[in-house]
Amino acid sequence: MFSKIFNIWQILKGNLAFVPGIYCLISCGLVFATYAIEFQYLQSIDLPGYIFQGTTDDAKSVIVTLLSAMITMATLAISITMVVLSLAASQLGPRLIKTFMSNQRTKDYFGMFFATVVACFVLTIILHSRNTSSFTPQITISLVFMMCFINLFVLLGFVHHVAQSCIADNVIKQVADDLKDALCRLTTNGTTDNEEAQKDTSDWPEDFEEKSKKLIFEQSGYVQLIDYEQLLDIATDNDLYIRINFKAGHFLIQQEESVFVRYPSKPSEVISDVIINRIKEAFIIGDTRTQTQDIEYSIRHLVEIAVRALSPGINDSFTAISVLDKLSEAMAILFEKRTRSDKIIDDKGTKRIEAISSDEADIIFTAFDQIRYNAQTMPSVMRHLLKILKVLSEMAEKKSARSALRVQAEGVKQSLNSLKAYVPDHKQLEQQTEDLIKALS
Repeated sequence: MFSKIFNIWQILKGNLAFVPGIYCLISCGLVFATYAIEFQYLQSIDLPGYIFQGTTDDAKSVIVTLLSAMITMATLAISITMVVLSLAASQLGPRLIKTFMSNQRTKDYFGMFFATVVACFVLTIILHSRNTSSFTPQITISLVFMMCFINLFVLLGFVHHVAQSCIADNVIKQVADDLKDALCRLTTNGTTDNEEAQKDTSDWPEDFEEKSKKLIFEQSGYVQLIDYEQLLDIATDNDLYIRINFKAGHFLIQQEESVFVRYPSKPSEVISDVIINRIKEAFIIGDTRTQTQDIEYSIRHLVEIAVRALSPGINDSFTAISVLDKLSEAMAILFEKRTRSDKIIDDKGTKRIEAISSDEADIIFTAFDQIRYNAQTMPSVMRHLLKILKVLSEMAEKKSARSALRVQAEGVKQSLNSLKAYVPDHKQLEQQTEDLIKALS
């Protein structure tokens, strides 16, 4: 249940209209509440001189002008955002737009702009109502005026924020922070290999493939969430065995045969449709990927930034090096953790679920392989990658991690052959690569 709620939160987090909508509701309620309190209890109170002292007609003319100005300011903010994002997305990748939209400060700024527009609009309605013929809501008018004044400084802060958001280093840092949060959330403490930590489960049916029932999904899309706890409860309560041939982030094709279920001693035909539907409800399939259970989600974002920076049209090795630094920081965290096991057992020690999970080798391959391939003609990036692999080799203790690092080191060795004409010290780099491969072996 918690995973499903978190997945919904991740979708809402990437929606630019959710937080500004809350700001608008709060602004509307604040103006109406201030007016109601002032109308009921504060009419006979002498107000200080810095509170609005004009008539209702004066306030009407001013607030209509402010409403137009605030709408223009909000439109200007949107225009600035789209221009800057179009320029930055062409260099760093279109996924920068989603990262920018999910940024909390961006949504706060937009929320303040639209909240002020709503406040001006609500005050305009109040001033043109019948209740204001003999009463001028001075406190309410002053409140809206103050919100408009604050918005001038909010606009300056927004321009500064947009300018900072399109800088490559800041974007890389934001995506890297999301990656570190995902690693801390989706892994557990411990450095033991999953194969060693997993209890021997010899009770898995040997004829599972022959007698299992195939589950067919009626829609295509990305697997956003697999509720393993719900699946384990269903399997335990109904004495089932479940095999899942995909993981979160996989694109599931309609009618793809990827989930298999069977009873231990009964024919597969007796599995009721009710149980099948409950199992299907444990899978959330959507149009886009989310980082709810996908560790490699943010890694792909970083890799895309680096690959685009290494393209011949941009040729920015410094951005690629920054991405490598952040990826190495994430790998150091990964080496101290243990990823999800692909075997899930119940309270009695019976293996109920077989699933595919991302291990250290998969994550390391996703992090470095495409960058290494696209940096074959850039000596500075290859030299930095070799340095990072050497540092990570000293941290990695698990067999799967060291094996994946060795594969990347062997790829670096092959790439150095094309750099002999550009690197004076290529023999030294080749020797360092050979030493690294031997150390990882």
